[in-house]
Amino acid sequence: MSLEVLQQLVELTVTPPATSDPDELLVAFGEMYLARQELIVQLTAPLPDSAEARALVAELAARDASWEVALVASRDAIGSARRNTTKLRTYAR
Repeated sequence: MSLEVLQQLVELTVTPPATSDPDELLVAFGEMYLARQELIVQLTAPLPDSAEARALVAELAARDASWEVALVASRDAIGSARRNTTKLRTYAR
């Protein structure tokens, strides 16, 4: 059962959309996050110790990492835009 749930969890963890729009990225993340929550509660510990389970966990970790990279890049872009706006306001005075 846990292996099936883990497979479904990997399938629900889609890669981040190729967008620079923070709103689109956050909406996509929110949808994926909510869909995963329903499955996460069904996982039982410990997971089976098999090559298939390890491969699924590795894939899930890679997909989670891609979301982290996308979200951090979006956060950094917003921070940079805010700093640049502040500089422009200072120069305009």
